[in-house]
Amino acid sequence: MIKGTKKSNNTEVKKTIVQILLEYIRTIVITFLVAIVFTTMLTIHARNEMIKNLYANDSVRQKIDEQIAKQIVAQSDLTESLQDKDFAICMQVGNIYESAHDYMNAEYAYHLALKKAKRGNYKPYYKLATVLIAQEKFDDALELIESVPDEKNIDLVKFKTKAYLNMGDKYYSIGKFLSAAKNFEKSKFYYEKFTKRDRIVDESLINRLVHSYVNAADIIVKNGYNSDAIRFLKKALEYAPNDYKINYKMAIIYTDLDPLLAVEYFEPLLKKIPQKIDYSTYNKALMKAANIYDLQGEPTKAKYYRYKIHSIDIFVNNKVVYKNDLETKMTAFKISHVLFRYGFKANFIIKNISSTDILNMTADFVLKQGNKIKETISVNCVNKDNPLLSNGGESDVIEVNFKKKLLTRNEMEQYHIDMYLYKDEKFKTHAATFELPLKSFGQIK
Repeated sequence: MIKGTKKSNNTEVKKTIVQILLEYIRTIVITFLVAIVFTTMLTIHARNEMIKNLYANDSVRQKIDEQIAKQIVAQSDLTESLQDKDFAICMQVGNIYESAHDYMNAEYAYHLALKKAKRGNYKPYYKLATVLIAQEKFDDALELIESVPDEKNIDLVKFKTKAYLNMGDKYYSIGKFLSAAKNFEKSKFYYEKFTKRDRIVDESLINRLVHSYVNAADIIVKNGYNSDAIRFLKKALEYAPNDYKINYKMAIIYTDLDPLLAVEYFEPLLKKIPQKIDYSTYNKALMKAANIYDLQGEPTKAKYYRYKIHSIDIFVNNKVVYKNDLETKMTAFKISHVLFRYGFKANFIIKNISSTDILNMTADFVLKQGNKIKETISVNCVNKDNPLLSNGGESDVIEVNFKKKLLTRNEMEQYHIDMYLYKDEKFKTHAATFELPLKSFGQIK
């Protein structure tokens, strides 16, 4: 009995040692993993800071280069005897004058460099085109670019891609959107010759083209040239077929030109973004379509379009919050300081300035740091027992207490609150954006 007891005790001692070893190993592993995670986080943060500093340093460097260049050209005429200098000197002088924004002398230097350049060197072409565009000498720049015949040469393709892009940007900056679009089209033509393309560059070119055509259409439609505006909007839709803003512009213009086609553009928008549609214009298109079918002797179709007006009115009243029907206000904002951390809460009021009572509505208060959502609080602020009456009715005070805590009060400068209102969760309307009033404690006056 005694021996058996001793063996049992030894076994227990052995298990205890194994357990201690396992716990020790587990502690080491956990510590190691925590260290890896912490080091990774620090590395990512350091990398982000480095990228920010690089951009900041690049901006500073450009300013310094500009100041130095202006000092140099103020002290001496670098163009003197420049015709006798070699290609490299002419390019350097051109760069100095370009940095100093003395584009006329930069043009002269680059002209000389171009004459001295070896065949196949397209850098002086690009630099000369750049300073010509800066001076809005578009015809000269275009003549220069087109003077270089196309061939299978990567440097030539780069030159023409960038030159036409710069010309488009300059035209866009002075409000000549159609000319900008034409040059962006040319830039895109040459860019697509690259076997390897960058997604960001692709998207940038597409955005430039879309904005150019849309802005050109906006200007033309104001002058009554609706058909030309439609043509430019269709060009924009080739690059962005799902852009609801472009489709909406098409619907509005077609309301007068072709009501039946206007309805075709309005219908998908009703399903996707009903809160952003002007229903008076939509109803106008439907009514015109109904009248057209009446004149064509098709009363059934005419009746269908008139019924559609009624059904849309019901849909809007039950499902849609229209931003212009409401006024929103932050009435109070309070910061609390507990254990080295800051919390905050805010009060809001919503006013109904429309001619229709609102019987049901929810508000989402989204706390964002830049574009990143940090917290969302939903409040059912209107219901049958507490409706938001028409023509000036106000909601009860909506108190929103955010759970997010910050370490420093200055950190709040990075945050804002977006308010979304909706009757149906599918169709949320961005009603307002509120900056955090850091100087105010308690009631806002």
